[in-house]
Amino acid sequence: MYSFNATELSARLPDMLELADIDEIVLTREEGENLVVVKESVWRGIQEIAHLFATDVNASRLLTSLQQLRTEFLSQAEVEG
Repeated sequence: MYSFNATELSARLPDMLELADIDEIVLTREEGENLVVVKESVWRGIQEIAHLFATDVNASRLLTSLQQLRTEFLSQAEVEG
């Protein structure tokens, strides 16, 4: 994670865009909450995941599916290994 003072924002924007390809960036402020900058694709992925896990029913179904996939993957790896 990278951290910049909010006053450095405009001068450091090119650097920040390059760093956003690697990690999130925290814009720190002396007073008030900090801000986090991430690439748009990362943000959209986070929103999609939050939507998918928004209800207990969806979360349960997704976790069950992931567990089944993991079991199948491990079984297949044992057969091939």
